[in-house]
Order: sequence, then C-alpha cells, then structure tokens
Amino acid sequence: MEFPPERLETTRLVLRRPTIEDAEVAFESYASDPNITRYLTWTAHTSPAQTREYFQQAIDAWDLRMGHRMWLIERKEDGVIMGTIGCSVHFHRVEIGFALGSGYWGDGYMPEALARVCEAAFGDDRIARVQALCDEENTQSSRVMQKVGMQYEGRLRRYGHHPNRSDTPRDCLMYAAVRSD
Repeated sequence: MEFPPERLETTRLVLRRPTIEDAEVAFESYASDPNITRYLTWTAHTSPAQTREYFQQAIDAWDLRMGHRMWLIERKEDGVIMGTIGCSVHFHRVEIGFALGSGYWGDGYMPEALARVCEAAFGDDRIARVQALCDEENTQSSRVMQKVGMQYEGRLRRYGHHPNRSDTPRDCLMYAAVRSD
C-alpha cells in the first residue's frame, strides 16, 4: 500500500479525507474548541469560514498528493466527526499531528486512530519511521503516543510555536516508532 491512503478504518472509527461540506460540523465539533488548541500550533477557529479555508488547503494537499494530509476522525456508530489526525511524508519518515474535540477525551479514540495510522505507514515498505511532537506540558498527547508504542526520544529546545501558550518558541517532546527489520 502506498501511504497515505485516503481512508483508513478501525473497529470504531473511520479516518477519511475531508470534504468542504464537513467544515461546519468540524468547526462545531473540534476546530473552535479552545481546550484542544491550548498546545497546538494553531488557534481555535472563530468561524466556519476559517475552517472551510483550512479544509480547502487540506483537500488541495490530497489532490496534489503532497504536503500535510489530514483525515477526519469519524465515529462509525453515528457518523460524528470528533477530530483530526494528519501526516506529512518526508521520504522514509512520517510526521503526525492530531487533535480531538474535548468532549471525546478519555474513551481511547485518539490512541485507536494513531495506532491505525502507524500501522498503515509501516505497511508501506518505504516508511522506516513515524514520529510526532508535542508541547512539553501536553501530558495527554504524550500519553497517547506512549500508548501506541512510540518511544520518547528527547526534548527539542525552543522548537515549537504554540500561540495559545506563548509568543516565544517552546520546548517540544519527540516521540517515534521505527520499523524493526
């Protein structure tokens, strides 16, 4: 399989590329949620139009098969869009980022989604490494990465810009899983 595919599934979730029609629901579900953007590189969206603009960029990335490609995280049982997980492919390496609406925290959805993305990445023989970063204070994201077997590799000092926390770059923690040959 060539990574990333446009759709992935787990027992409870569908990970799929967004459509422009998804933007308003995503705005309500997670994109406007200041609880989830606290440690992210973007601020909570202030309007559905802002989410539509972001989604158009994501759709273009899928169409061009380059850049950051994101999937929406949709619950199978009721079709609710709960968040997003995305990746950028750099030759043999995949970098992942994720966000889940705070109303869906604590039910194991994000580890389930992240594990499936890692599995799909390693299904492509070209991929040797899957990595993700989080703000040094983001213990929830650190825990998600640990739950799927990603190993802590170190602190990147003054690496990430997290506008909801500080105007200056903040330390980030690096986690990764590598192909075992």
